[in-house]
Amino acid sequence: MLMPTHKGNRLGRTAQNTVNVLLIDSHRITLWGLKHLIESSGNFSVCALATNQKEALQYIDQCKPDIVILEPDLDGENGIELIPTLLQKSHARVIVLTGLRDSDSHDLAIVKGARGVLKKSDSHENLLKAIEKIHQGELWVNRDATSRILMQIAQANAPKEKTPEEKKLAVLTPKEEKIARTLLNHSEKPLKEIAGLLHISEHTLRNHLASVYEKLGTRNRLELYVFCSKHMT
Repeated sequence: MLMPTHKGNRLGRTAQNTVNVLLIDSHRITLWGLKHLIESSGNFSVCALATNQKEALQYIDQCKPDIVILEPDLDGENGIELIPTLLQKSHARVIVLTGLRDSDSHDLAIVKGARGVLKKSDSHENLLKAIEKIHQGELWVNRDATSRILMQIAQANAPKEKTPEEKKLAVLTPKEEKIARTLLNHSEKPLKEIAGLLHISEHTLRNHLASVYEKLGTRNRLELYVFCSKHMT
């Protein structure tokens, strides 16, 4: 296990204005290189190095980083799914630094809460600039990715097409819907008792049921019960 780096105060805390960074990558050589690159700027301090999810969650609690730099491919573990937990457990902003070229994975990282995505083929100047800008509250996402992500969000929030069964239920009057729900919840009771629960006569209930049967395409109480139990939430 790679222990937190000790530099200055406990767990890498140095000057009060230093940006503390947690690095998460399954490759130790990559972690070593990133640590030395990031600390060479003089503005950032690497407070811990993690090679897997367990270490990441341990150090996020211990060193309270300002920035987390995450490789999502953690030797079989899915780092992207870790992002919401990292955000929940700290105030840190997450940057994904990955060798993956799959744009869908990049977009998903942003949807999960990452503030930026960089490829390992990007320049070190870009990485240092991204850390600075994201720490200041900005996003580091290219224009194409922004368009794709906005499209995903719009599609996710778009009203879903109703099923045929939902369309049938939608044409019931409030009274008819109440009757259907009452019959669903009290299927063992005779109509006379159902009518009493609804404060209407049995004759009136039968008239309403005839309309409900027709609208839902059912023929009797059994078919109505089956229909409502499947499609009425």
